[in-house]
Amino acid sequence: MSLPSVTGLDHYIIRVNDLQAATDRYVKLGFSLAPQGRHHRGTRNQTLILDANYLELLYFPEELKAESRFSGYDDAYEGPVATALQTTDSSAVHAELARLGITAEPPQSGGRPVHLPEGSEDAAWNNTNFPAGLLGVPDFFTCGHLTRHLVFRPEWQEHANGARRIESLIAVHPDPASLRAGYERVFGPIAISELPDGGLQVRRGSLRIDFLSPAAFEQRYPRVRVPAGLPASAHGGWFAGSVIGVRDLAKTRALFDANQVNYRANAHGELVVPPEDGAGALQVFVQEAA
Repeated sequence: MSLPSVTGLDHYIIRVNDLQAATDRYVKLGFSLAPQGRHHRGTRNQTLILDANYLELLYFPEELKAESRFSGYDDAYEGPVATALQTTDSSAVHAELARLGITAEPPQSGGRPVHLPEGSEDAAWNNTNFPAGLLGVPDFFTCGHLTRHLVFRPEWQEHANGARRIESLIAVHPDPASLRAGYERVFGPIAISELPDGGLQVRRGSLRIDFLSPAAFEQRYPRVRVPAGLPASAHGGWFAGSVIGVRDLAKTRALFDANQVNYRANAHGELVVPPEDGAGALQVFVQEAA
């Protein structure tokens, strides 16, 4: 199996230009909040912690945008930019990439203080960035939590909208079949399957990515448009957002109605929140899988 040290999805990053405004949008959607964080390198974030994975709103100060690995995006772009893969050992993943002939930068350590009632501690991690644009879209890195107890805390995992987990990620690509060889190389052929509408699905543990053609995407999520400002390395693809499983979809819908959330129920019974109301990320709410 390729990359055996990758076990699933840890989280994904939504780049935002106004962290508080983006946070307010997700509060309106019924998410609870961990305390906002400031990384030692200067970026700031807001995490939305689910049962086993999470969403991260990430803000780059102007002076850090140029050196960001997401600098290929237009300055005004807000939305998903990268997927963090779950692992207990980013150094092992780095070695596994090398055995596949993929040269990645050495693993990088990072951290940020977490302020808790009992005192402050540093949340720390060791990450391996995949080469930018390696698979077109999305960009990937591994997130090796060294202090997982400071991230997945029960008081941050109960959400008014009933959110439990990220069931899948959604991407749009003009030719999903063309992605097969690259993803098979990295995740192995057993992880790749075709979708009925000509799309492609990638699975590894709790990670699932559905690559849809523009026509299939338009049929499922009408009037959601691919934004401007995407990097050339995406080769026409767009990492659109996620499907979030909830405890009781009827209660989620009632909360959306009470909060006057802009959403649509599509033909599949999913509650679709468009990117303009998700800080650039498409958010689709579904009844959680059994």
